[in-house]
This record gives sequence, C-alpha cells and structure tokens, in this order.
Amino acid sequence: MTNSDIDASLLAWAKLPGPSKVIEEVRRRIAKRGVVRGEIKVELTESERREVGKLLGLPWVTSGRGISVDPLEKALAGRSVTLRSLAETQGKLDDLQVLNARKQAERESELREALCSLTAAGIPSTVAQWFLKLRARPRAGSGRLKRQADQVSDIWKKLPTAGQGSVSLPVFAAAVLVDPHALDKDTELGRAVAVLIAGYTAFEADPDVDLAGRVTPGTITASETWRTTWAARGIACDEVSSLVLCLNLTLTGTASAVPIAAAAAAVGEPVWLTHRSLRGPWSPAPTVDRVYVCENPAVVEAAAEHYGAGCAPLVCTYGWPSSAALELITGLERAGAQLHVRADDDSAGQKIVVLLREYAPGSRLWRFELRETTASDTVREYEEQVLPKLLSDLRVL
Repeated sequence: MTNSDIDASLLAWAKLPGPSKVIEEVRRRIAKRGVVRGEIKVELTESERREVGKLLGLPWVTSGRGISVDPLEKALAGRSVTLRSLAETQGKLDDLQVLNARKQAERESELREALCSLTAAGIPSTVAQWFLKLRARPRAGSGRLKRQADQVSDIWKKLPTAGQGSVSLPVFAAAVLVDPHALDKDTELGRAVAVLIAGYTAFEADPDVDLAGRVTPGTITASETWRTTWAARGIACDEVSSLVLCLNLTLTGTASAVPIAAAAAAVGEPVWLTHRSLRGPWSPAPTVDRVYVCENPAVVEAAAEHYGAGCAPLVCTYGWPSSAALELITGLERAGAQLHVRADDDSAGQKIVVLLREYAPGSRLWRFELRETTASDTVREYEEQVLPKLLSDLRVL
C-alpha cells in the first residue's frame, strides 16, 4: 500500500506530534521483533493524547487508559488501513531493520576497539570487559566509549610503578592531562580511572573474584575509599585530612609522626596524626608491645583524664577507619606490636572490627565478640556503656 492509497486526513493525523510518537514506537517494535502486540508504551502530553484521540475517540481520551494495538487496528480497519501499512508511510520497515543492524554492528565494533585499547595498556581482559559493561560508561556506538577508553589507557600507562614512590593526584593530573583537576572525584574521567583501579586491585588479589559483587562503583567517591583506591597505584589524595587519634603511642624513626607522637605522649595528651605524617620510616618504640584500638574518642578522652601519661598506648579510629588509621594499624602489626581491637557492638562496629582484622590478622579482640548482623539487627552496646571495664584494661601499673 502506497501513501496515495491512504486517506489524506489519516496521513495528516499520523504527522501530528502525538500520533507520530505512537507510530515511531510501532516502527521500532516491528523492526526489533517483526510484529507489534499488546500495549504501546509512549509518554504523551495532554494535547498529544487528544491528537491520538482523534482516531481512538473521546471516551479513550478521558479514560486514562494506555494505547493498545487492537483498538488502533480496529479504528484503522474502518479506513481499510493496517497499523503496519501506516507505519510504512514513514519509510520502509526493511530499511529500519537494516539501520538497526548497522547500529548494532557499530556498537559491537566500538566495544571491541575499546577493549583492545585497555588490554594494550596492560589491563587484564577480565577487568577491561567488566569495566566497559558498567552503567556509568558511555554507550557504545556513539564513539564516546572508545574515546574514554583511549584516555583511560593513556593515563593507566603513566601511573607510578612499584619503587617510584608516591605522587599527589593533582600533580599527576597536571603532568598527564595538563589540568590538575582533570582527575578530581567530580569528573567523569577521574571516577572512571578510580573504578578501574579498584577492579584491577581486586582482580590482582584474587583472579577468581566476582568483580560485579566486590566493587561498587557508586561508593568510590567516598573520601576514604577514594584515597585508598588511588593509593593502591601510588597516587596520594589529600593526605592531611585523613586522621587517626592516638594516646601515648611513642614511635621511632624519621617520619614526621615520630616527634609529634613523642611530644604528646610525654604529657599524656591525645594527638591527631595525619596520613602524611606517617610517610617515611617509623615503628613503635621498643617499650610499645601492646596497643589497644577503639572506635570512639570518648574512650581516649576518659583514658587521658584518668591516667594521662600512665595510660597504655591507645589508637582510636573515630568511626570507620581512615587511610591514616589503617596505615598506622598495619605498620604496628608489621613491627610486632600486639593489637587489641574493638568498636561499638552494633552493625557498623562489627564491620569495623572485621576490617581492622583484615589489616591486622594477628590482632586480638578487646572485650568484644564477633557476630553475624542483619539490616534489622537491634543489638547495640556502645563503648561508653562498658567504659569502666575498658579503662581498667588501659591502666599501666
């Protein structure tokens, strides 16, 4: 059936905004599946709905019902026209199928090129494929996916290697991309590289890891996750705002934290150490063989108030452990100090202790029991509630 065989008023109706949306969706469905059945889901404005109602009738307009194929076919049959033939007035459907096939081929081709770009930079194929399938990636077929993959690959090849030492993220971005803020967490490129680093780090630790279950792209920009992710590839992010609270923790070595901690310990005063201050050689002083780890600053304040310089070495994570806290705890265990760890006994506290023991496998629990928790968990015992017992352990005789 040609356009000349169809009533001119019907052709004019088909060109109205509302009917045009419906016919476009019909063409898409036929091109994809060969047929169109059931409901045709399109969003119509009030005026567009009235336009479609010129064919389907006023009762349909006021009913609020969706657009179904059968009523459309029935209305068109009265004019000796089928929905398919009306859709073909906008162009042969075979041409649309060819166009869709070409677009699919272009998408697959760009996906292959993006994968080749990443693997050529040294990224394992498993990690690269996972990365390219993430929802945050540009859609294949537009050219943007390949461009981003090329950018990421170029940055990947310039990341510091083992033994090169650490470089700050703004300095690295300025050297590689001219702009010191090009890899900030609010940029698409910065988040893309960070997510890829997280996936690569997880894969490097366990090649059989389920990356989809292990890495959550949406959490990458959380401050501590952002820092630890980049740190895995030798990039330092704002080390001065990552803090850990200590009391009477004397250290030796040349790191800036050593004299800072010593001065505070001499007068039994709590002190905040930054991640930056822990850069360089350091270790616990020979007299430090046991270190207690808690979650809440209230414990540290009470210990300093009761015992001052006579309190056992104490580290406070201040909630979820920062990169500074994890750096300190890892270094203490590596040097042979016996860690005794705890947190609030609630869902978050249980997770904190699990994390601490991942970084310090030889640590012992300090008046704390590990247990399974759920979203509906109602068991809560805060450190302040057992403070007298904790203080009794911290007194140095």
